[in-house]
Amino acid sequence: MKKLLLPLVLAGGTMAGAAAQAEDLRILLPSEFSTMDPMEILSGDQTMVMYHIYCRLYTFDDSMSPVPELVASEEVSEDGLSWTLHLRSGAMFHDDTPVTADAVRYMIERMREKGGSQQALFKAISEIEVIDETTVVLKTEKPFPALRNSLAHPNAGLLSPDADAAQGDAFGVNPVSCGPFEFVEWQRGSHIEVKKFDGFYREAGDVDGITFQFVPDVATRQFMMMRGEADVALRLGPAEAQQVSTVDSVRTMQLLGRNMFYGLNFAKAPTDDIRVRQAINHAVDKETIIDRVLQGAGRPSRSVLEAMLWGSIPVGTYEYDPEKAKALLDEAAPESRKLVLLSPDNRYLLDSQVSQAVAGYLTEAGFDVELKVIGDWAGYLDAVKTLDFNLYMLGWGGSTGDPDQVLQSLFKSPRAGKAWNYSSYVNTDMDAMIDDAGTTLDDEERRAKYAEIQEQLFADAPWLFMYRGANYTAVSDRVSEIHTLEGPSFHYVFTLPNE
Repeated sequence: MKKLLLPLVLAGGTMAGAAAQAEDLRILLPSEFSTMDPMEILSGDQTMVMYHIYCRLYTFDDSMSPVPELVASEEVSEDGLSWTLHLRSGAMFHDDTPVTADAVRYMIERMREKGGSQQALFKAISEIEVIDETTVVLKTEKPFPALRNSLAHPNAGLLSPDADAAQGDAFGVNPVSCGPFEFVEWQRGSHIEVKKFDGFYREAGDVDGITFQFVPDVATRQFMMMRGEADVALRLGPAEAQQVSTVDSVRTMQLLGRNMFYGLNFAKAPTDDIRVRQAINHAVDKETIIDRVLQGAGRPSRSVLEAMLWGSIPVGTYEYDPEKAKALLDEAAPESRKLVLLSPDNRYLLDSQVSQAVAGYLTEAGFDVELKVIGDWAGYLDAVKTLDFNLYMLGWGGSTGDPDQVLQSLFKSPRAGKAWNYSSYVNTDMDAMIDDAGTTLDDEERRAKYAEIQEQLFADAPWLFMYRGANYTAVSDRVSEIHTLEGPSFHYVFTLPNE
């Protein structure tokens, strides 16, 4: 029997499944998103769908190492400043235009011009030189060992320049790339449909098409799986996973993934005071929240990076100590003890319930907490962008497998108040440390520098450190050979290499 591998990068893992015959699959997603334009990450569900449609220069193997996808061969200069990439011949976009070196240049320049947060992926590239139709040279002013990782990121997907020029702002709702599936339709509030792209540069497997159905209610996802109405359901809770596992034709997986935290606003009192930020961290009993609210689906955070990233170390934890929290708050003596806490609902596992518990602990410590729960993810992000909060909940992983992208996105001063440094963290010394580590070629030296960065960030308390969360995924027996991989935590990926 011909087997089809479906590597699925889930919340902290990669899954691979074999389909017995050519047919469509139905995947249940918890949330919808506004666009599939690669300039911005809005959710893991967004990038999971995009990974089917877009192709990239590199992709990730099971060890989260970047390996060539559209790159046939490469040469890197001795000083590490020049990367010559030779593209595969014959790759085509879904509009039947060829994938060329000019398309690579177009993708990078487009991201920079549009100004999305994912332009950080290409920040190190200082010059793009097209040699011929299948050869492009990427140059950097300083060594950048994570370049392959950045080019394997879901948002580094290539797109048809012709289609983008023709569609303009509508491209994000009708994307044209060169991945194993091509876009068919997007019915808002219902589903996205893709079909197998016959012009894919290699055999794409036996699945004819995939329907990604938006089902926000977790109980509905559970029952649809139990009734055999879907093949995969993402982000079930512990209770739903237990119910689904009673059905013989469905199995469940627990995957440890995102680093969950509450960003603390450095630009708004009272969280602009480090003593208040420390008090917040000591006020919340993370272990009890994991045990009682999450029903064991997580473990306490030990760093801003966590274990899914190369170079991460367990820095430590802010122990639950309500008396210390009260003492720190009294020492800071802020003019107001009011905290505005923003929380999504049904974006992450039991997110609003966790936020309610956090608000309770902070109230007990002496804060006046205003909890604002926003169920619509796009609406929640709009509220975060106003910066009118003291704490906001977010989950983050390592979608390149390298610390540079995380640190550049979340902690660089030029991004203060913007995606994704909504905490308005500003530290020019930290900027220099991040840039220095990101341009260090020797692995041991890099590890030491990232250790120092993690220790300093932990001391600065830019977050209320919470936990690395787990999610449960239900899989029909029509999909087999499931493999897990410690890796990216905020996007889900199906690709279809033929085994």
